[in-house]
Amino acid sequence: MSQQQSWHRFCFQYNTNNQSTVTFNAPVASKRAFIFRKKKKLIRRIDEQYSKSLSGGRGIGSLAAAAFMIRDGKVPGENISILEAAPVTGGSMDGAGDSACGYSMRGGRMLTTDNYECTWDLYKSIPSMSSKEKTVFDEFVEFNDKHKSNARARLVDRRRAKVPVTSMGFSMQDRMELLKLSNANEETLGDSRITDWLSPAFFETEFWYMWATTFAFQPWHSAVEFKRYLHRFMLEFSRIETLTGVKRTVYNQYDSLIRPLQSWLEAQGVRFVMNCRVTAIDHKTEDGMFIVTGIWCMQEDKSEVIEVKDGDLVFFQNGSMTDASASVP
Repeated sequence: MSQQQSWHRFCFQYNTNNQSTVTFNAPVASKRAFIFRKKKKLIRRIDEQYSKSLSGGRGIGSLAAAAFMIRDGKVPGENISILEAAPVTGGSMDGAGDSACGYSMRGGRMLTTDNYECTWDLYKSIPSMSSKEKTVFDEFVEFNDKHKSNARARLVDRRRAKVPVTSMGFSMQDRMELLKLSNANEETLGDSRITDWLSPAFFETEFWYMWATTFAFQPWHSAVEFKRYLHRFMLEFSRIETLTGVKRTVYNQYDSLIRPLQSWLEAQGVRFVMNCRVTAIDHKTEDGMFIVTGIWCMQEDKSEVIEVKDGDLVFFQNGSMTDASASVP
């Protein structure tokens, strides 16, 4: 961690649709990378002017950031540290348990090969843990070629009878309102809710029940986020009644996605610091830029400060899809 290396300026973004954006500029002097995650929103910072890496958080976002830095940014793995408050990696994908004590899985993601381009681009580089000749992506495709989704009962009524879903159940008003929302720009949508754009009857349609249960929407959720999902997953309109576009991982997503990625990162020399809770950030402002100078963390009931030097990169993640949920014991 003390030796100086040379790599490219790197910018990484990971959003709710598992899309990432990687930007490279001219080579700059590089030291370390730090990645960590914080549930409470303090600051979001990716400092492109400084180049050594510390990262915080053990979820898919932090692990993917480290992997893209190594694979595409040519950052030495030993220059990257990942700080995590929990004893296990995975973030929201920390599914675990046994038949005696039960199982816990805080988040489940229905995947498709028509979307999640950056996710699959990454996992085409990560070796499968079950076969050295295959990547995680190869294993995923092979499994879904054999086991195809085809739901025969998407909705069931209070009498436990199957609800016909060949029709979306839209009225003309529903169609007009949905079209208006999907065409509105995000500045217009602002911080409005879905209910601000769609009439009460819309939330009784077959489409709403299928869409909401597929993507975990509630009527009071963000209209902007709803619009983004409509655009991103437009293809699902043609098959949402059977979920034929949905793909599943071979095992739970911790074993199928997190473990292979962590294993690969460890082989590259990435340092995982577990049971390390980030409590505060020292910082300064220069030329209008927010610069982290130190990271306060608690490990084994001892408080310490990690000095962040010029040239170091800090990747800060400030929340997740299962924020405030209970973690696996």
